[in-house]
Amino acid sequence: MSAPWDEDGGFAWERREAGHSWEEIGSELGCPPHVAEELGERYRAEIDRLTMRDQIPLFDLPE
Repeated sequence: MSAPWDEDGGFAWERREAGHSWEEIGSELGCPPHVAEELGERYRAEIDRLTMRDQIPLFDLPE
């Protein structure tokens, strides 16, 4: 089950990547711009963390 901030964070990050300001995104979400930014940044950090955890290495180099 995903948390509500996952959906809002994903929305915020996608809108930011599309060129919208945090003010516009906050207005769409019904929250202050700094909250929209925090949601987007948390979402991005979680996606990066999961990607690093689950990514298959391109090369397995012997140590």
